Amino acid sequence: MKKLTLLCCGALLFTACQRFNIGPKGAGEYVQASATVPYEEISKSAMKKKVLRQAELNALEKATRVFLSSNSAVEFPPEVKKQIMDNPDGYIRKSYLTTSYRKGENYYGEARVMVLVSELSSKVKELQSADYVKKTNIFVASRETVNGEISLKQYCRQGIYKALKDYPYVLIDGGNLSQNNLEDYTQVVDKAKKEGARYIILAEAAADELESASQLTTSFKPIRAKANIKVIAASNYQVITDSADSFTGLDGVLSIAQQKALTGACENAGAQTAEPISMAVNSAKTFKFIVKDVNTIERLEEMQNIMRQLREVEDFSLVKYTNSNATFEVQANIKTSEEFSAKILRRYYSNFSIDRITPEIVEMTFL
Repeated sequence: MKKLTLLCCGALLFTACQRFNIGPKGAGEYVQASATVPYEEISKSAMKKKVLRQAELNALEKATRVFLSSNSAVEFPPEVKKQIMDNPDGYIRKSYLTTSYRKGENYYGEARVMVLVSELSSKVKELQSADYVKKTNIFVASRETVNGEISLKQYCRQGIYKALKDYPYVLIDGGNLSQNNLEDYTQVVDKAKKEGARYIILAEAAADELESASQLTTSFKPIRAKANIKVIAASNYQVITDSADSFTGLDGVLSIAQQKALTGACENAGAQTAEPISMAVNSAKTFKFIVKDVNTIERLEEMQNIMRQLREVEDFSLVKYTNSNATFEVQANIKTSEEFSAKILRRYYSNFSIDRITPEIVEMTFL
């Protein structure tokens, strides 16, 4: 009877530990994940193993993205994929399905996967330190016309890319703009923010044949292009700089002359934005934001989403996550750490309590 009681108590304790994410604190944390795999006419246990394996991979990817996180769109660096995602067993302690069933032509499962967050965090940091330069994401969109007609050739964006290629920026292709986008760029900025951009370049360029060109006897016809560029901060929708320039393209092939003109005008105008963007990037105040009792990867994601929604936050990166406590490096357009704390509490008072504030550090507990 005594043994039975002990066994029952042990089972209840195990269940409670699983329910409340109790594991080796700072080492492993449960991550919720789901997966879908093609259904096969094999044993049910075999299908469960397949869907659980995929859920494990999805959980690891979810956790890895958190540790790569910043206020930027995240693409896996090749070494991260090679050393982590392609070798998942070193970062997963255990897992189990909470539900699984056939779903049409697929088999669906939900799982709890204990990811070794300390090892994962350390590995990501090691890989980033070895071969990683943090870059500012910039969303580049343009509207270009040739002789008054809309062109979709993207010559203007090519010029901007050439102008900024040697700077620490990641240029995201934002596609083609309408006239409405140029007059009211709110929707474009919102789209750029979702893609992780910190700044947005909006370019308008027009190429036209010079009137005097019709009098030339040579087959080389000059094309003159003018470009206007605005750079907007994603955090507050403010224009941080604008520029304008022009360029003449000359070639025996008309389309090549047009390309030269548009690319050259936008390259010249784009080069003028490099220094103002750099100044804007470096003008934000940088400090440490320490958040205690985060406890789960899901809550860590929630924490990051809160920072993304603060207009004053220019960028952030997760630099440390141990014992369920997260340390972020935050860049924000604020004067003091007290001001940052006040903005957090004003909007998310039910999520945080303040523990400590210094000129360089803000420490809170995530409730």
